[in-house]
Amino acid sequence: MQPWAWVSAAVAVATAVVGVMWWMVNRITEAKLAKVEAEAAKAVAEAETKAAKAEAIAERQMLAELRDRLPLSSASVSKGQALQQEIEASLGQLMRQLGATESSVLVRDPDPSSEYLFFLALHGKAATQLRKIMVGRDSIAGKVLRVGRPLRVANPYDNPDFSSHVDTRAGHTTRQMLTIPLVVDQVAVGVAQFLNRIDGQSFGEQDESRAIAESGRIALKVAEFVRDTENYVQLGLYSPPSPSDAAIVFCDLSASSSLFDVLHESGAITCLNDYLSQTADIILSAGGSVDQYLGDGAMFRFVAEASVEPAVVARRAAAAAVKSVEAFQSIKNSWLASRWEVGAVFSRIGIAYGDFRETLIGPARYRERLVLGSGVHRAAELCENAARTKNVIVVDTRMAALLDEGWKLDPGAVSGVFELLGKR
Repeated sequence: MQPWAWVSAAVAVATAVVGVMWWMVNRITEAKLAKVEAEAAKAVAEAETKAAKAEAIAERQMLAELRDRLPLSSASVSKGQALQQEIEASLGQLMRQLGATESSVLVRDPDPSSEYLFFLALHGKAATQLRKIMVGRDSIAGKVLRVGRPLRVANPYDNPDFSSHVDTRAGHTTRQMLTIPLVVDQVAVGVAQFLNRIDGQSFGEQDESRAIAESGRIALKVAEFVRDTENYVQLGLYSPPSPSDAAIVFCDLSASSSLFDVLHESGAITCLNDYLSQTADIILSAGGSVDQYLGDGAMFRFVAEASVEPAVVARRAAAAAVKSVEAFQSIKNSWLASRWEVGAVFSRIGIAYGDFRETLIGPARYRERLVLGSGVHRAAELCENAARTKNVIVVDTRMAALLDEGWKLDPGAVSGVFELLGKR
């Protein structure tokens, strides 16, 4: 063989070897790249999962911390209720620091079509009367929320933005007012108002500075509350536009005036609060919401969601009612053990299943969000007409039809009214 042939053969072999080696290197490199990409994707997924877990854990810890600081010891306190009470506690501390006699936190109505504000937290003699009042955007609170700047008013009745109707409804007189925006990340999430200094003096610049400096904790809790519409729903402050059917529950105490006859006023109020707090806790833990408190009673709502059968909603409401009557009997037994003459006091509950709708009622400067509908009217009527000489739960025809055979119902003497005796 000629020398040049040997050279050509050697070059061919070398080229083949280099080609094989290059192919192997490419395959190895691609395999390594694929492994790295897989590991990277897994790391991202794990990171996302860890972030989600961390967020869930953080929220559970926050709610646990809120519950630990609340006067209510029940583990059934909802997040919305816990946040509201935390806000009220912090507001009360700041109110005392400023020497004010009344205070409130107002937030926007979550309904996109509404420009009103309502009271989320309240302290003072008028708190009960103000809880369901809505304030217009042209009020002092609405103005401070819009512009994001504090406002001191020495004589509110001379201010064109002051809603004197609120004072009329609450039955008191506002002499001095300090309103500050509650700001988080440069966004006003609500306002805090402080009324009527104990010493009768006007709020000064120093009061304003202190209120702003000390309001950060309140602002953070308000921001946490307003970011989730479910918090409003849990407190009965808002209901989504649909659905429009619900199990409406009314409760009250018969002969509650006897509590004031045998106890001093503060003791009687404590008893009423025990009853209403216990009932509200049970309703909330069963998936219901609080609409409003009515003296010695309250109105609750179990909304029929699109994904839940009406019968399921009706049974939740019935089970909660039975549990609340049992809880009241325990409270009453403790009253009787203290030798209080409260034998004539009983719990009455009326439940109706039907339609409802929310509407704003009242003058333009302030309004109340009320719940109306056949279910509301029927439940109120059932409670009002129920027996006053025993603990009793009465339901209407539609509600009775939604309960299965596992429930004991007594038709009674009145057509369309059934006494719910519990589960079989």
